[in-house]
Amino acid sequence: MEDGRPAAYITGIGVVSPVGVGRKRFWEALLACESGMGPITLFDPEGFEVRIAAECNDFDPKEFMDRKMVPRTDRFGQMALASAKLALEDAGAWELLQERPERVGLILGSGLGGATSLEETQRVMDGRGPTRVGPFAVTKIMPNSAAAHIGIQLGVQGPSASPALACACGTDAMGLGYDLIRRGDADAVICGASEAVITPVIVAGFAAMRAMSRRNDDPEGACRPYDADHSGFVIGEGAAVLLLESAESVRRRGAEPYAKITGVGRTTDAYNMTDPDPKGRGILRAMQLALKEAGVPGERVGYINPHGTGTAAGDAPESRAMETINPRVKVSATKSTLGHSMGATGAIEAAICALAVRERTVPPMRNLERLAEDCARLDYVVNEPREAPDLEAAVCANLGVGGHNAAVVLERA
Repeated sequence: MEDGRPAAYITGIGVVSPVGVGRKRFWEALLACESGMGPITLFDPEGFEVRIAAECNDFDPKEFMDRKMVPRTDRFGQMALASAKLALEDAGAWELLQERPERVGLILGSGLGGATSLEETQRVMDGRGPTRVGPFAVTKIMPNSAAAHIGIQLGVQGPSASPALACACGTDAMGLGYDLIRRGDADAVICGASEAVITPVIVAGFAAMRAMSRRNDDPEGACRPYDADHSGFVIGEGAAVLLLESAESVRRRGAEPYAKITGVGRTTDAYNMTDPDPKGRGILRAMQLALKEAGVPGERVGYINPHGTGTAAGDAPESRAMETINPRVKVSATKSTLGHSMGATGAIEAAICALAVRERTVPPMRNLERLAEDCARLDYVVNEPREAPDLEAAVCANLGVGGHNAAVVLERA
């Protein structure tokens, strides 16, 4: 199993997404190129410039937690706990928490934490006064509340962290989990990210930034990464948790990994609060650092799941960075089907990469009909999945608002 290089083995995957809940349904929907986009229903968007989103309409928190806990937990915490339970069940690894909970770590990122609860609490305060604010307001809002709920509910006693690097924090969480395994600080890590930010203030704020698509009459065709008609992202929500284990833990349990994380790279653009470096130097360097740590040359990378938000500012430099890594690499920007789940996106896309490597199949993207002139001509996988019998290594790469970049390398286990 080991080749002398450190690795964190992915043995369980739990997902809450706009196209379904659970690994099996999620993967089937991706291969079928189903869209999770539609009209906003989580609040009344009348009067908003943007009225479309990718909502997790099939998610019912009562299936994963006690009814009395539901109103005490923000939506992002509910989805995180559900994904953690699904990942442990998928891995058949509950005994890890029963035998040595102090050797199980927990990394759960979120870009904005309990934004839903923050806005709801402000409305209560404005309408009914400060004495009507509930006792769970703060614990619902704080960004580490999802990790706290998982730790309390599942009995995790090892090291924990809640990264908040905007849209890069899910990818960064994978790197932090890998670091815990590599250093021997944990035998297993419950690792992922969650986000629930389809709220009035967040939607209005991103609309004001001119970052989101206004194709309100065509939600399924709205997010168009690398297409000549790209006009911005579609906001989404969701969560993904991957159970990472050491090689020894995998051997002891007889687990069958989906893939292994072998390298991580992190950089900062130091350029602009909202736009990425127009030359793509930060995300390129993050991918190069991850590949260097993994000992994987660029030509061995068979698939990249990119940030791919469908913005004019981001698509071109990112595509050229991928071309530098491997001009023949297969690319599918799955935000075109899932929307942009902000902090959760890197965890969700790491799960996609793990499944792609395991199944040797690249899931498709949507809406790429005419390549933008300034985007690199890569092997984009569009509308139909592509079998990839030689797929041995994949890269998940994300850019976060503020100039944060993170990339992880996933290889066949």
